[in-house]
Amino acid sequence: MSAGLILGLTATGIWAVILVLSDRAPGQGPWPPRNGNLITAIWAWGLTTLIYVGLVQTWGQTPVLPGWLRLGLGLPLAVMGSLLHTWATAALGLKGTSGWDVGIATKGPYALCRHPQYLGQIVSIAGLALIIGSPEALNLGLAASLMLGYGSGVEDRAIQSRYPDLFAAHSAKTPFLLPRFSSRS
Repeated sequence: MSAGLILGLTATGIWAVILVLSDRAPGQGPWPPRNGNLITAIWAWGLTTLIYVGLVQTWGQTPVLPGWLRLGLGLPLAVMGSLLHTWATAALGLKGTSGWDVGIATKGPYALCRHPQYLGQIVSIAGLALIIGSPEALNLGLAASLMLGYGSGVEDRAIQSRYPDLFAAHSAKTPFLLPRFSSRS
């Protein structure tokens, strides 16, 4: 087991514990915090960064996936996920993505789905894990993606508990994680 895998899984595990504690009382737990501050920003972004760092540290191990799959699927996913994550971060603002309560986001990518930042992170991590293609990278990518998927649900329930009426209206027209693209409005 490499240092990268240990680092990435540890950060993923800490996030998972925070999310489970938060899910016990939606809107009252450590994530998303009731009152974000510099400390919440540091641990939230720090843990997420450590997942990416751990994943990158698995680079150089023998890949088990063919090159055409690693680059043909992994590279577009990593780029698309990073672009979506960046767009969502810009739309919500750094404070909003760091735990400050900014209400219910409805503009930009948040008009397409309720959690585009999580979706972007899941897709970019999956793409990076595919590019690296080693068993450790794939396992870490899967663990981190599952944790982020769960995290989007935890955050959804917290927002619902804080803003029940606004959430009901927004969730009725905006899908949870995967955007719907249709010709109807």
